[in-house]
Amino acid sequence: MKSHKKAQRRLHSIALKIYQDIIKQLNPIPKNYKEELDVLYKVLTRQRDDTNKVYSVHESEVLCISKGKEHKQYEFGNKSSFAYSGTSGIIVRAMSIDGNIYDGSTLKPQLDQVVELTVGKIKKDIVDKEYRVKRGLPDIDIVMPKNLKRESYYLKKMREDRCLSRAGIEGLISHMKHDHRMKRNYFCGTAGCQINTLLSAVVYNMRN
Repeated sequence: MKSHKKAQRRLHSIALKIYQDIIKQLNPIPKNYKEELDVLYKVLTRQRDDTNKVYSVHESEVLCISKGKEHKQYEFGNKSSFAYSGTSGIIVRAMSIDGNIYDGSTLKPQLDQVVELTVGKIKKDIVDKEYRVKRGLPDIDIVMPKNLKRESYYLKKMREDRCLSRAGIEGLISHMKHDHRMKRNYFCGTAGCQINTLLSAVVYNMRN
């Protein structure tokens, strides 16, 4: 292990010297190589506690997403969000999210898009606890598995039944990953993530 770490440090020093030599010879840097050289500089100078790390050289948009699960704490890729009808099970909105932002911040733009596409009105939205919005959304009842407010036994039971119906989206996500190529994206860049998300949702609706 000591020999491995020593060789790794030496390779890192050689790569950094070569990078510095290239920068001197290419001064000024051509626009065609600026993006690639910026990615290389981040890889060579990154530290343990840095943010916006590069996890893939050929796909610098890849993010480290914290899952909070014991068996799988992190996933690498891009976030996608789906909204489906609880009665028909049809996906009414599929959205690829740029950046590693809080899930609750994506709720409002997604619901606005659902209203625009379906030309309807959303009265109730059943979500997971990760989609908690501080002040809620106007004219929309957000139902979550755990409610901090006091409520009667009847309302509590009704909310729990609705949250059980929401668990059906876990099977939908599993089908999207394993049967509709959401587990690995073969398109390039953030635009490729958006195309893959939309095509997967379209194929799922056509097959179901």
